[in-house]
Amino acid sequence: MMKGEQPKQSMRVAGQFAQGPIQQTEDGNQFVEMELPDGQVAPVFGDWETYGNPSRDGVIEDMDYRIVPLGDGTYSLDAGEMESEMTRTEGRQMASQAQGGPGASKMEDLLEMLMQKKGMGQSPGGMMKPVRR
Repeated sequence: MMKGEQPKQSMRVAGQFAQGPIQQTEDGNQFVEMELPDGQVAPVFGDWETYGNPSRDGVIEDMDYRIVPLGDGTYSLDAGEMESEMTRTEGRQMASQAQGGPGASKMEDLLEMLMQKKGMGQSPGGMMKPVRR
């Protein structure tokens, strides 16, 4: 960000305010027309196939989406926020499924589930993955 530049204000918009199915530009960019809190309808660009959990008709799921203005009257889906939300949801589901078997606690069961997913930064061989900087 340049010195003196203000951060872009993001907002949350519910999927119920989508004005139809997922559409594509000629360049292949996905967008959904959404009614914003001020009543205006604007295109919101993003990977809606991944984060919108669309129905067969291409209508996105009714959940909250964080969007960021692009400055030209259009908006962008905040993919980083959506990834974080998906990770949190997956973690909550996994924690609720951890039951602890005979002689094992829920924490031990959860750790076993994480290890089976090859999670916690490990490669399939069990070694730590190198981090590129």
